Amino acid sequence: MSFLFSGLGRYLLIRAFTGFGIALAAVAASILLVDVVEQLRTIGARTDLSLWEALGLTALKTPMLIEQTLPFVVLAGTMIAMIQLNRRSELIAMRASGVSAWRFLAPTAAAAMAVGLAATTLLNPIGARLYERYEAIKARMEGSGDGPNAVTRNGVWLRQGDGAMQTVIHAEGIAPNSTTLNDVTFFFFEVDGQDGALRFVNRINAREALLRPSSMWELRDMVESRPGAPAKTEQVISIPTTLEANALFDTFVTPGALSFWRLPAFIETARKAGLAPVRYELKHQGLLALPLLLAAMATLGAVFSLRLHRLGGLAGYMMMGIGAGFLLYFASQLAAAFAITEVVPPVVAAWSPPLTGFFAALAILSFVEDG
Repeated sequence: MSFLFSGLGRYLLIRAFTGFGIALAAVAASILLVDVVEQLRTIGARTDLSLWEALGLTALKTPMLIEQTLPFVVLAGTMIAMIQLNRRSELIAMRASGVSAWRFLAPTAAAAMAVGLAATTLLNPIGARLYERYEAIKARMEGSGDGPNAVTRNGVWLRQGDGAMQTVIHAEGIAPNSTTLNDVTFFFFEVDGQDGALRFVNRINAREALLRPSSMWELRDMVESRPGAPAKTEQVISIPTTLEANALFDTFVTPGALSFWRLPAFIETARKAGLAPVRYELKHQGLLALPLLLAAMATLGAVFSLRLHRLGGLAGYMMMGIGAGFLLYFASQLAAAFAITEVVPPVVAAWSPPLTGFFAALAILSFVEDG
């Protein structure tokens, strides 16, 4: 630990952060170019969108996109830093002075962990808040509504039923917990057994409808209307449904819109409601594991960049490092897919790839450095 605060340790930290900055600038420029074009192509095709408005929308999305690309930023930044040290013969000088690779790679891993910690605690909340604003502005531009509960231009539309009865559900909006519909109307249709035609039976208007995990809609402040019959009012009624609360929960709230600091309370609330917030637990554990993932990426990038420039073959080793980084990222995505399908717990899916990548990098370094 004392080596990190020595003169050489501080110098290596500066070189590592410089490499991260160069890679981040390149990634941010690419995001800006690609996403502005995408905004003009998608939103601009449906509404009058100027270049400055497209730039503003892209700026709101950029922090979230940078967070998603941070593993590759750290991987590329580490390689840039090591190549600079290599070309200036500084790696040779450090080895000649008796400094082992273990010691001059420690500042790089520490810098990556610091970036991960800042991304988890600062960048993620900022990105989530700005992405929320992006969605609201985009919805307003497309005429989809002004509030955060607006889902489509004509509200929320759902359908449920079986071979005997079909129900069409329309709501003006959906509450933040994604299981409560606001200003909802249920249209009930009976299915003709002969030709499958639908015959209107009745309609229910309610102030809100809560989808319970027990496969029931709980309607509050409702008014039921039937053809040729007077309207009937009830405070609370329950009707069966074929929809699943978890499916509705996962459809209308994305984990990216929730910040690191909001996720624990959100997960706890969902559990108390009887829901299974697997995607949100995975997001929370992934953010906790992000510093270790970035440290693993930095260590992999450094290990494959240690070959001395004068010996040749450095480009091949760098390609191996890039391949190892992509393999680690693919493994993390695969583990996340297993967690979403509830094959493995979210904590295992989030922490296994970073731990595996980090210890694999240390094993390679041990083989290269100590034989």
